[in-house]
Amino acid sequence: MYDQKQEMIRRVRSLTFFSVMSGDGGALGNDEHHLIKPIPNREFELYALSLERGPNFDPAQIFSAYKVGRGSAAGCILFNPDRRVFSTIAMRRRIDLCWVLTDQASLFPSPEMALHHLGIVMRGGDAPELLPSGIRRRRPLMKVGPRGIAKEFELLSNTISHLPALVAISECYLALPNPDENFVTDLQTSNFSSRLFELYLLACFREQGIVVQQNHVSPDFWIEKNGSTCWVEAVTANSGTSGSGGIGDWEHAPTDRNERMSGAPAARFARTLRSKLQRNYHEMNHVRGEAFAIAIADFHASGSMVWSREALPTYLYGVRAHVEGEGERRRAVSVPISHLIDEHAIPAGLFRDPNFAHLSAIIFSNAATLAKFNRMGFLAGVKPPRLRMTRMGVIFDRTPGALEPIEFELEVGSNEYASLWPQGEEWCQELEVFHNPMATKPLPFSLIPGATHWFEGDGDIECRTIWKNTVLSSITLLRQNK
Repeated sequence: MYDQKQEMIRRVRSLTFFSVMSGDGGALGNDEHHLIKPIPNREFELYALSLERGPNFDPAQIFSAYKVGRGSAAGCILFNPDRRVFSTIAMRRRIDLCWVLTDQASLFPSPEMALHHLGIVMRGGDAPELLPSGIRRRRPLMKVGPRGIAKEFELLSNTISHLPALVAISECYLALPNPDENFVTDLQTSNFSSRLFELYLLACFREQGIVVQQNHVSPDFWIEKNGSTCWVEAVTANSGTSGSGGIGDWEHAPTDRNERMSGAPAARFARTLRSKLQRNYHEMNHVRGEAFAIAIADFHASGSMVWSREALPTYLYGVRAHVEGEGERRRAVSVPISHLIDEHAIPAGLFRDPNFAHLSAIIFSNAATLAKFNRMGFLAGVKPPRLRMTRMGVIFDRTPGALEPIEFELEVGSNEYASLWPQGEEWCQELEVFHNPMATKPLPFSLIPGATHWFEGDGDIECRTIWKNTVLSSITLLRQNK
């Protein structure tokens, strides 16, 4: 068993570690390294995060997907149900392992003709694509620097159980338009959670057909969809230490509900957001006059992201949810609060302060975790032998008058789990946007359509989402069957 693990780790650290191990799948050639192999559609969608608008081909749909050898090239056949024709997309690896779109063709009358064309343009026997002039070669994710690695990156890179996450994280890193020079070092060491959050946001945005650019040092992202744009700065609420949020003693939620909603968790969000707002991003020449949002995740302690989410809207809107009544008359009402339960008596209601009208929205997720990347890599076909995943948590109950969530426990990859959503689990299902009702430049809902949107309406905080099932919190259990 030890030798098998070491061999898999060696493969992970090789040039082709990001290649999904999907089996031979019926090869269509003679040379092992030049074979065109069918792959799962979800595997290609992971690679396609490198496309300008991600794996979005509406109205066309992926008919079948392929890669060459261990992953030097990949492509797919698309089918347009309206026009009843096929088209192809071909991508090849660059010498720094990034994907490059090398060919698009359309109007094939049959999938056989499309596949014949794809087999030619994928150029399996050719050398990797060259770096364009002026483009800095991307640092390999697995090359350890002089600062060594933190326990989070060690878990990611040296355990078979997290191989799916490693593949997913690697592809997201290669899909970043322009990561700064410290990105890999940060991910490997003390800023693991912050960099993981950036990769998660990229995957969420690209999955929704959003253009993502990194042409300025800050804010972190400029996003665009259908003419709507926004600048997004990412930040994590950490403890001031490693801020891993994933390894260490599990921290449980405060038992007092008021403390949980308007106490220390809310104060932590407040301090983090106000620190970012003091940098006055809206006054930068390239940001001035455009929508601006801060994306935040809580990594202050192991397990904190499971329960701290409800403190954020309490701070933003200055209201705390309170349950009153008994039996069928039991309902939730919003109770205004002026300050948080904190030694500094931080004012509640960031969105009520006209000084922050330049802030369009706060973007939040509690899913920028190793567990999320592990599930997405697993669903894309990275399935180490005997590894099983079980996700358990609570789903928001949208039944009128319901106040308690619905518990679930399902095996990742099962039909029951996939049926929770139209296309199975996606990156953006846990993404939330809290809209500032006083924003001078509101963030259009259509810019981030896959997120759950919270906004003020009719004197209350309302919700709009495309998802029937929204997971409020969850944990993913891993086990290795014998």
